[in-house]
Amino acid sequence: MLKANTVQARHAGVCNYLQGNLDSEAAACHSPADAGPASLVFVTDAAQLEIARQRGAAILVVQRDITDQLCPDETAFGCCFSVSSVPMGMAVLLKHFDRKRERFTQWGERHPTAVVHPAATLGSDVFLGPYCVIGANTSIGDGCCVGAHVVIENDVRIGAGTILHPHVFVGAGSEVGRDCEVHPHTSIGSDGFGYAVGASRRPQKIPHLGNVVIGDEVEIGSNCAIDRAKLASTYIRSGAKLDNICHIAHNCDLGEDGFYTAGFMMAGSTTIGRRFMTGGNSVVSAHLTLADDVVLAGRSTVTADVTQAGHYGGYPLQPLKDAMRTIASLGQINEMRKSLNRLSRQLQPAGEVVVGQPATDKGSSSDAR
Repeated sequence: MLKANTVQARHAGVCNYLQGNLDSEAAACHSPADAGPASLVFVTDAAQLEIARQRGAAILVVQRDITDQLCPDETAFGCCFSVSSVPMGMAVLLKHFDRKRERFTQWGERHPTAVVHPAATLGSDVFLGPYCVIGANTSIGDGCCVGAHVVIENDVRIGAGTILHPHVFVGAGSEVGRDCEVHPHTSIGSDGFGYAVGASRRPQKIPHLGNVVIGDEVEIGSNCAIDRAKLASTYIRSGAKLDNICHIAHNCDLGEDGFYTAGFMMAGSTTIGRRFMTGGNSVVSAHLTLADDVVLAGRSTVTADVTQAGHYGGYPLQPLKDAMRTIASLGQINEMRKSLNRLSRQLQPAGEVVVGQPATDKGSSSDAR
């Protein structure tokens, strides 16, 4: 449940009170079309506002630039607020309806099948799901939730308030900060891909003795793989957000507050600056450095250092405007080639063969036949 006076008291920096009864109470959040008298509703345009008006809502949150379309004595809604950004309004208000912890607390504080090494240390209000495993000398902070079948090896440090969803693996010696969230089937701290090839030509594995260090408020999606370093640490700095199916190789360093969209892959020993953003299926090669505030278009490939902030795209990588022109030109290559050949034929001296065109021979065997 969320009361309008709670919105006013806790989130006035994001939600600006407009009018209505501050005792209004919402039981759930719905889209405008599904709203009812006990709903919290967000609207971004006039069409959504009209639908919400017909359906009614306990609490209405509107994009600031359409507040002039609310009537001064609006009666369709219990209470109205405005926000400069609806996504930011959702970020602060939807937490009041998030029942995620119930997925973990339903089993009680420690499921009887959970295996905890005697040398492990658990903080207060730590919930352990079925068949999870906690290794020796591992420390788990207050308020953490550990899902079913999670494996946390020895000498791991997990910060307070962190959530590990079912089937997460955290390798030995790794560190995960406070208020992080790691989604199912993600591996943190497995060995990196490093081999030596000698005279026999058979690859020999190089042991990886380092770890992974993850900062605070990091979120990692499902089916990601983050490799431990050879000797030092692979870093995911505070505030970074990784989508599903990302691979971070050994010895990499991902800067603070970056966004890594699904399918992002990076090779080893590369450093990425702060506030990095990328579209899906992008690739960054090994032993590179990318500056702060670099943005990549989807399906980009980086093979050299990027020393300046900016928007880039394509392969080879170009400033984004140039990359878009290149992409637009690719679909015209065949027509451009045909036009070039036509122009070449018009300009060629008599008897000269156009490059790329077969020569004609009036005395050929086909003519003889």
